[in-house]
Amino acid sequence: MDEIETDFRFADVFDGHTFHEFLEQVVDHHAPRKVFLIIDNGPCHWLDAAGKAWLAAHADLIELHRLPPYSPEFNPMEGVWKQTRKRTTHNRFYRTPEERDAALASTFASFRERREWIAPQVARYREGWAARPADADRAA
Repeated sequence: MDEIETDFRFADVFDGHTFHEFLEQVVDHHAPRKVFLIIDNGPCHWLDAAGKAWLAAHADLIELHRLPPYSPEFNPMEGVWKQTRKRTTHNRFYRTPEERDAALASTFASFRERREWIAPQVARYREGWAARPADADRAA
């Protein structure tokens, strides 16, 4: 796999406002390159008027593309979240949000070091659907 770049943010509440802050973080991190961000239709990804104005003003640096509703098969993050839950949150109790967030940050760092943990989850998006056997979806 090529070098993996990740941007993430922890917040007590993830909503349109914190999504806007995240977008600013992504743009700051990747400028002057333009970012094409694929997002799902979760309520947290809907921007308020100020967020929409910011997005329009920064159209040269970031462009959002929404997945169709109810389409996890198009979203490689679904597989990554599955691995995250398996390795970090499933049947685990964290006494504080900080303890949970530290465990998640450690898992995300592990994904960078142990790419084989998430490679199968994102392979079809990296290699394209044409490279997969016709019955691959039925086997999953």
